[in-house]
Amino acid sequence: MHWSERIADKIIERNPNKEVYTCASGVSPSGSVHIGNFREIAVPYFVARALKQKGKKVRFLFSWDDFDRLRKVPVNVANVTEGFDKYIGCPYTLIPNPFEGDTAESYGRHFEIEFENSLKELGIEVEYIYQHKEYLSGRYADKVAYSLEKRKEIYDILMSFKTQEANDEDREKYYPVAVYCDKCLKDSTVVDSYNAETHELHYHCKACGHEETVNVLKYFKIKLVWKADWPMRWKEEGVDFESGGIDHSTPGGSYDVCSRVVREIYGGEPPLYQAYGWLGFAGVSSMHSSSGVNITPAGVLKFYTPEIVRWLFAKYEPEDAYNFYFDDTIIRHYSEYDKGLHAYLSGEADEFTNSLFKICLIDGKHYQDETSFNTIASLAPIVDFNKDSLKKAIEKLDLEWTPEADSRFEKAEYFLKTYQPDRIFTPLAEKNTAFAETLNSNEKQVVKKLYDYLNEHEVIKDKEVQQFIYDTINNPELTKKENVAIQQKFFKIFYNLLFGKDAGPRLYLFFAASDKNKYIELLNI
Repeated sequence: MHWSERIADKIIERNPNKEVYTCASGVSPSGSVHIGNFREIAVPYFVARALKQKGKKVRFLFSWDDFDRLRKVPVNVANVTEGFDKYIGCPYTLIPNPFEGDTAESYGRHFEIEFENSLKELGIEVEYIYQHKEYLSGRYADKVAYSLEKRKEIYDILMSFKTQEANDEDREKYYPVAVYCDKCLKDSTVVDSYNAETHELHYHCKACGHEETVNVLKYFKIKLVWKADWPMRWKEEGVDFESGGIDHSTPGGSYDVCSRVVREIYGGEPPLYQAYGWLGFAGVSSMHSSSGVNITPAGVLKFYTPEIVRWLFAKYEPEDAYNFYFDDTIIRHYSEYDKGLHAYLSGEADEFTNSLFKICLIDGKHYQDETSFNTIASLAPIVDFNKDSLKKAIEKLDLEWTPEADSRFEKAEYFLKTYQPDRIFTPLAEKNTAFAETLNSNEKQVVKKLYDYLNEHEVIKDKEVQQFIYDTINNPELTKKENVAIQQKFFKIFYNLLFGKDAGPRLYLFFAASDKNKYIELLNI
């Protein structure tokens, strides 16, 4: 059974007769949303799919926390505009778009569109809720008023989870809201008083000096603080399931605090909750939307197909932390996916693999065994990334160029040129005479045999040339270990003559796929 099915069963068990189940997720558009945040979406998304597959009606909500304040100017924003720090403290969607030529109407909307486009490419359909619209429409005005009325009770709950002692002075001054100044739009405000009977709140702004008295049922530039806002929305939307990072999930953390707030203040029940582990990138420091280290889903989709991304996030248990790598691991992931897909399509998959592919594949899309990404990545550099030549090379190997192969070719090219340029080998423009002169007569004789074989065969078959090379190199009177050493020596010779390097592509593929006229004379020594 897949982990999403186990969670779905628990949700149903908690409330078996509910007509519509709600799974929720949310992210703040503080900058480009990084791939680490995708787990915030992936976990409830797969749970929502599992519920649907069990015949249940489901809402999958994605809240943009775009009424939050700008805390820090991201590096990529600072690089395109000066003085943007003047907007620190303003809500994301009331800040102008800093990117020239971009049509998004605000800073926050720019990053929302960027991420929403990736979700669309990933085949993930969600019901978006834009919190700035909800607050500014007045939808939460009565909730704000109620929370202010219950502010001391909220304070008591929050302080019960802290080590420092509560005191009457702080309790009296506590207001669970952030007020955006009507003049400068910053949240650098201090609430001076609130009258629960008239709903009048007086504030002054430390940034611009403005002060006024507002009616919270009519002045909508007020946002609940996180530990009041989160549980309020659980009750408001009837959330049955949500996930969160381990920072919110520790004993006494946000989830525990908000669970008490929703029960004792708002009269609701907390959703079933699943913590998820952090996602990292090998060789890359921690990712943050506001930092310069930020690998987005769009960036990952340059070398992974949507199905591979979905498969990766579905295959690991939510609490398992893992890393993305920019090496042969990418090729290995494609191979593992292809193997699992074949087993699933052929009906030979084990229980977990079957449930994994049932949950991760995109609905309404045809699937079949695909052209190997490893083969494409091996052959593409050999034909100088010419797709037509690559197709011919694939056909020469008696393989099929499937519909998905076009996409895999593009992603292999990006992967190799961006992260693995050392895997791109180009034949030398002229003979490596200096190296050839270092070879002894026996070594030259072996090279001559390979040259003659290649020269005599108009069509070079990969398996046949591979067999010829090993038959020529190996000595049947030697041990396997001794023959391996000889193989390594001669492959190094071939690579130096062909590419001027000690390493190179798989020779049998190179000889079978390449235009012989571009390399044959390099072996004529």
